[in-house]
Parts: sequence; structure tokens; C-alpha cells
Amino acid sequence: MAVLGVDGGGRKTHAAVADLDGTLLGVGQAGGSNWEIVGLDAALAAIAEASDRALDSAGLGRGRVDAAVFGLAGLDWPSDEAQMEDALDGLGFEGHRRLVNDAFVALRAGCPQPWGVVVIAGTGTIAAGRDPAGNEYRTLGLGRVYGDFGSEFDVSELAVRAVADSYTGRGPSTMLTDLLCARSGEATAEGFLERISRADTRLRSPEVANMAPVVLEATEAGDLVARQILEEIGQALGTTVGHVATRLGMEDLEFTVVLAGGLFRTPNRYLLDQLELGARRTAPHASLSILTAPPVAGAILIALELAGPEVRAGLAPRLAGDVTRAMKDITST
Repeated sequence: MAVLGVDGGGRKTHAAVADLDGTLLGVGQAGGSNWEIVGLDAALAAIAEASDRALDSAGLGRGRVDAAVFGLAGLDWPSDEAQMEDALDGLGFEGHRRLVNDAFVALRAGCPQPWGVVVIAGTGTIAAGRDPAGNEYRTLGLGRVYGDFGSEFDVSELAVRAVADSYTGRGPSTMLTDLLCARSGEATAEGFLERISRADTRLRSPEVANMAPVVLEATEAGDLVARQILEEIGQALGTTVGHVATRLGMEDLEFTVVLAGGLFRTPNRYLLDQLELGARRTAPHASLSILTAPPVAGAILIALELAGPEVRAGLAPRLAGDVTRAMKDITST
């Protein structure tokens, strides 16, 4: 028998199959499966496609799955979980099944043990945690209005504000002005700001949605304004880690804080230093770890735990390495 793990996001869906000893048997991928973005039917089709590709490569069918874990973006409320549970019933997977927000599979993929805290900062931001007893908590992950601040989108907003403040004289000059003008093809700050204000006031268009790489570039070049932006983001994310730890009663424990998402792909010392300082104000024994393995490795580990056998010491890093190599192989072909 085997276990199936699925990690489904807005852009892609990854699936992996392993035997009950944790040996990787196959992987697969498909398009996005966040039902809020692609719709329920398309989400189910992507989950089925990625799962079948992984099962086919392992020489198995859906009826040979002893346990399956689906870590999916877009599971924000109990009604989302109920809807998706009903929909998954029609796919014919046998055995035990667990449906979780995708933050929890990223957490498991990056932790040496089944508990800790994860912060995901990409197009959105969310924080989640699990304590040693298995109790779980997560933030809403719905943006600044709902208390979630620290995404690439928030970095972009602060960058535009810095350019506007420099232009109007409310703030200091910054190399972000020249960098963002060059990125957008505008010759002046006035042209850049006018273009954004008329085209997309919420910075959602593809050409301006993610300015985080520019902010990172300016910070590394010594720009103090860009540095302050990343420090502000780091402080906010660190405070959120402390909040999660408090809700789970983990303030005095040693635990890993897994960092995932686009904002951490290029590690920045100012961002990470402030994040760590913020977290340790509440949880002094917390330590940071940037996630390098595909989150679907965490879905497999949770599925193994769901199936019943004890996950052996040393299995998690080995499985993460195997999944990383296998996913690189299928994405490069």
C-alpha cells in the first residue's frame, strides 16, 4: 500500500506517492487548484491530474492509497473544507483522508518534528502552527484588512509610497525611484506615479504587482529607505510568529519557524534579523529555517502519520531531498 500527498496552490499542484516506509515512488504536477481562483471543477481536475500522474509513475491506482493528505490553498473557512470534502468523495481515493490548508504541509516539510510555526510570505501572507499535542492554529491569510501584513504585495505598496513621499517631499530620496522608473519604462517619478494611479490603484496588474525584488536589490545596494521597508515587514512577521506561539502555548518551547514563499527566496539579513527579533520577544527559543523542499514533502509526511506507522528519525530530511530532486526532474522536462 502507499500514501498520497498533494500540495495545491493558485498556480500549480504537486502530488507525490510513497510507500509506508517513506520511500518515494512517484511525483506529478498539474495546474492550479485554488478553487477561489480557478473554480471548483478546475481545482478538482488539477488535483486528479497531478495525483494520477504520481500514481501512474508508481504503478498504482487510486484504490491503492492507504492514506491521502490534501494541502490546498483557498481553504479559509469551514464551509470551504466541507465543500472540498464532498467534491473529493467523487475522485475515488481509498483509505484515510485529511484536508488541510496548504500552510500546514509547508510547516511539516520544513520542520524536523511534526510541530512548529510556519510563515508564508508570497503574493499573500499567512502564519500557522502546531503544538506537540497536535493542536493547530493559523491566521486568516486574507490580507492586511484581516490582520495579515507582510506579503510581497505589502512590500510593493510600501515601495510606491516611498517613491511618492520622495516625489512630494514628505520623505527622503531613495534609489527606489530610479529602479522602479526603469522597471516600468518611465523616465520620471511623476510619470511612474501617474501611470500607476490611473492604471491600477491597488497595484494588482502584473507589471507592478511584485516590486519586492527591486526593494531587495536597493537594500543590498545600501538604500536606507528600502532597508526600512524590509525591516518593517520583518517586524510584522515576527510579531505574528509570537502571536501564533502564544495561541498554542509554545512561548517557552524550542521550535522551528519555517519561512516559505517568494519573499524569502533571496534571503535578506534586515528582513530576517527583524523577523527573528520579533519572534524571540515572545518565544526566545524560536529558530528560523528557510524552506527549500517542495511543500508536498510535508503532505507525504502527514499522510504517513495518518496511515499509522511511526515516522522514523531521519526520514523527513531524506524524503524532502528525494521529493526535491524528483520535482526538479519533472519541471525541467
